[in-house]
Amino acid sequence: MSVGEPMARCGVVAAIGAAALVWAPAAVAEPATQLERGIASLRAGSCPALRPDPVVQRAAELSNQSSEDYYNHGAQHVPVTDPLLVLADLGSAAGKAVQLHGYGDTDADAIKGALLQGHTAIVDCSYMTLGTSVIRNMERGYTLVVAVLADR
Repeated sequence: MSVGEPMARCGVVAAIGAAALVWAPAAVAEPATQLERGIASLRAGSCPALRPDPVVQRAAELSNQSSEDYYNHGAQHVPVTDPLLVLADLGSAAGKAVQLHGYGDTDADAIKGALLQGHTAIVDCSYMTLGTSVIRNMERGYTLVVAVLADR
């Protein structure tokens, strides 16, 4: 570990903490909106805002549903791991994509997990479009979130 690594990690944790402040007080806001605000907060000042895209949105929904089906032992396939394949199936010309998953007992925990997972991808300015999905499983007491970022 280099001398600068601990400081870089502190910066990432601080940035995610700041992003959390954007959505933490808004208990009535929808989790998808909270996730989008957290991502926007992390990108602010370094990259243009992500644009919502219906195809990327659909890819996020399909990915999240595949995880939900898998967790509930109802899946016919393993969960989606590569959003680029889903985007291609949906007719997108995206050449680069990443998906961020979050799981938690609360919406806030799930969102925080996705933001932590994506701390480097979120600030990659080559991503221009965004789709998000939130699934709350009230029976089992968890929330799943997915954000898909794509270059088109």
